Amino acid sequence: MDAWQSLIDAQQPVHGGRPAPTLATGEHLTVIHAEGEEAGDYLQGQLTTDLKFVDEGAHRAAMHLSLKGRGLVSLRLAREDGGYLLLVPNGQAEATIRGLEKYRLRAKVTFRVDPRARVVQLAGGVDATLAAAGLPVPEPGQTAHRDGVAVLRYAHGDHALLVADGPLLAAHWQALSAERAVTDGAGARYQDVLAGEGQIRAGAEDLFLPQVLNYDVLGGVSFKKGCYTGQEVVARMHFKGKLKQRMAAFHYQGPELAPGQSLRNDQGRAVAEVVDAAPGEPAPALLAVVRLDHEGELFLDDQPLRVEPIALPYDLPKPKA
Repeated sequence: MDAWQSLIDAQQPVHGGRPAPTLATGEHLTVIHAEGEEAGDYLQGQLTTDLKFVDEGAHRAAMHLSLKGRGLVSLRLAREDGGYLLLVPNGQAEATIRGLEKYRLRAKVTFRVDPRARVVQLAGGVDATLAAAGLPVPEPGQTAHRDGVAVLRYAHGDHALLVADGPLLAAHWQALSAERAVTDGAGARYQDVLAGEGQIRAGAEDLFLPQVLNYDVLGGVSFKKGCYTGQEVVARMHFKGKLKQRMAAFHYQGPELAPGQSLRNDQGRAVAEVVDAAPGEPAPALLAVVRLDHEGELFLDDQPLRVEPIALPYDLPKPKA
């Protein structure tokens, strides 16, 4: 057992979300590095987001799409020395690399999983805690680096991700955890639900256009840059289509929900699909893509989930008439 895992075990993180301020261990994410002199150009032709903003210091959600324009994998993308930092859901690193390498041919780019890198998530009071830890305080939506630690500040909501080798994060642990509930990776996913940040998790591959996960609001999809895999379908929906569903957040009562599960209305009609769900207090939290014409309760089979909407920290575009 490495020193980082020993530290985490000694903290005994609670399972699932708690009200902020929290410090969540990030075992739900895996770190990939994209390196090589053509890494930026290659990723620009494969991912939905525009790397111009990433190269200027932002970090972005992004998807790698199927030819149908649906997300096969998703990631959070940031610049780092020598290339790019990719954060992907745990268990999907191999699928991410396999998908991104599919069109590589002779492009000078390599992808590698970093087994030493660790992730933690701050929710609530981010500015003061980063400053107390001697770490940079980036503007919303921006990335900052200091002494081997990358800080990715969410564009909406009071959240940030910290990425570094385990010993570097351990050195800041006391300041980061002061007066905070320490939660596990499920607690980080709970906070992502509150922040309206959805990713493609195992079981939901090839289901969602990037717009229905609100990536058009979060900067995760570009309609102006050049071509990328699946771009034609995404652009057609944006310019000529009428989006019939969007991701929304809820508290709910009921069993654990899995990505890709279908949810129904009181007539038994499928009206939503689960993006992610996480346990927590005061109740489990759910991200689901819901038909815009649906109002009222959601059911898992014939079981009501007693959903209570959670206001997202960003505004959604008005549906086209």
